[in-house]
Amino acid sequence: MSTEHSEPGRLLAGRYRLTETIGEGGMGRVWQGTDELLDRPVAIKELSIPPHLPEQEVDILRTRMLREARSAARLAHPSIITVFDVVEEDERPWIVMELVRGNSLSGLLKKEGTLPPERVARIGLQMLAALAVAHERGIVHRDIKPGNVLIARGDRAVLTDFGIARLEGTTALTSTGLLIGSPAYLAPEQAHGKPASPATDMWSLGVTLYQALEGQSPFQRPTSMATLTAIVTEEVAKAEHAGPLAPLLDGLLNKDPDQRMEVGEAADLLQELVSENDKKARWRSSGAAASSSSANASAPSRAPAAADARADSGKAPEKQPVDIPPGPGPTGGPRSRSSRKLLAMVAGTLVLVLGIGVGAFLGLRELSEADPTTAANSGEPSASGPTAEADVDGKGEDQAKDEDAEKDDDKSEDDENPDLPEMERYTDDTGYSVDVPTDWSMERESGSRVKFRFPDRGYMQVDHVGSADDAMDYMRRQKGAYSGSFDGFHDSSSVAPLDADWTSDYEGAAQWEFTFGSGYTRNCVSRGFFTDDEGYTLLLVSKPEDFDKNMAILDAMSKSFEPAS
Repeated sequence: MSTEHSEPGRLLAGRYRLTETIGEGGMGRVWQGTDELLDRPVAIKELSIPPHLPEQEVDILRTRMLREARSAARLAHPSIITVFDVVEEDERPWIVMELVRGNSLSGLLKKEGTLPPERVARIGLQMLAALAVAHERGIVHRDIKPGNVLIARGDRAVLTDFGIARLEGTTALTSTGLLIGSPAYLAPEQAHGKPASPATDMWSLGVTLYQALEGQSPFQRPTSMATLTAIVTEEVAKAEHAGPLAPLLDGLLNKDPDQRMEVGEAADLLQELVSENDKKARWRSSGAAASSSSANASAPSRAPAAADARADSGKAPEKQPVDIPPGPGPTGGPRSRSSRKLLAMVAGTLVLVLGIGVGAFLGLRELSEADPTTAANSGEPSASGPTAEADVDGKGEDQAKDEDAEKDDDKSEDDENPDLPEMERYTDDTGYSVDVPTDWSMERESGSRVKFRFPDRGYMQVDHVGSADDAMDYMRRQKGAYSGSFDGFHDSSSVAPLDADWTSDYEGAAQWEFTFGSGYTRNCVSRGFFTDDEGYTLLLVSKPEDFDKNMAILDAMSKSFEPAS
């Protein structure tokens, strides 16, 4: 097995061309590259093997790197980068991932200095969303630190390197002394030799957020041994700039793992802070708008071109929304299945679009608006409005009322079942099938995620999420995990069970509705169906004016869905 680094221009598996290095960590370097078959940019992770490392340790590194790829693919969540491929070259694995440029939180702190509590809260919420999904699937990150938190455009945050750091033993060292992980972010119980757990991730998150507020880890010392000693024996120094985040840091940095704050509690605390800041921002914005309106009443007119553009649109151009991920994974393992038809359908949540991999980012896929304008109300009376007509056909008044009532009944049925577009059967590589409109385009984002995009700006996202003991509980956890992770979130409904005829074969089915957007609006439905041991998610994201039409399509897809056998 080669221990040499590769050079730019190398072609892997006859397909992936290395371009330039964009990051480097303890286990390897990450390249920007090109998938020459599909003509798209990718991030490619190369395993670094220290010279003279024993073969046994090389196998450990190789296993850890493969675990990273498997963990990312297994989670299948926008908070985690899509793994496109794993190839073997020089007896080493190379992970081919999705790419987007950005900076790490560590780099951001070096560039900008400490961050204000409000900004740290938003970053923290996104990190919690990623951890919630990972922990639900039994995956512990094991190496949360500023260098493994990537900050993309719009302050979208993403945890990197899932599955790389698997801390074992009393000092988190391999038998040859190779340090795996970062001592300054280890939890006290790890320093005592206990294994990594969701609670250790929460501690590391607390240290990371502390550093974002204060500029340094509370336990960083000149040597690893001194750092570990400080973690075990010293109290956490007070964060002078924490402000409203002080209770969060106290909860996350509790040295007793049984008393340490958990994901849900931390998310609730941050959500409350973010929501309060959003209310204040809206109040300030409303006040500014009122002042601007008053001032404009007496101000000279603007340039004709600008004025005409505003008059045509009726509003400012929309900001662009980001894609939405599925919800958290199931809490329970599979149970024995009944003889019922195996089917499940469901729900996602909106959140950040994120990725993992040292130096690699998952791109923010935006729904660009071809026409962000809205038609103004004409003020003209409706052509279908009521008119007074004489009884010229000789029908009696009662007969006319009966016929009108019959027409109303027919109209109601038509409203509930509007004409559907032409549909065709889609069969996924994983085995499930579903009817979809013929004019929708399909994108595969991972092994278990498919996104169907509409011509009129929106999409339907299908994910396999595994089993869930309680559909209502699953959807509530989903809502709680992600409600604070994106701009302009509004909870439109509580989680409610579904009782349509086609849900009778399932152990549970539920959905909830919400909207999001800042400068634009998207209506969303997150729907979930679960059998004893299977679950699929279906997420509808629609422009408001197309929502009723797309809801009818959602119902049709739900009825037609057939899971993998």
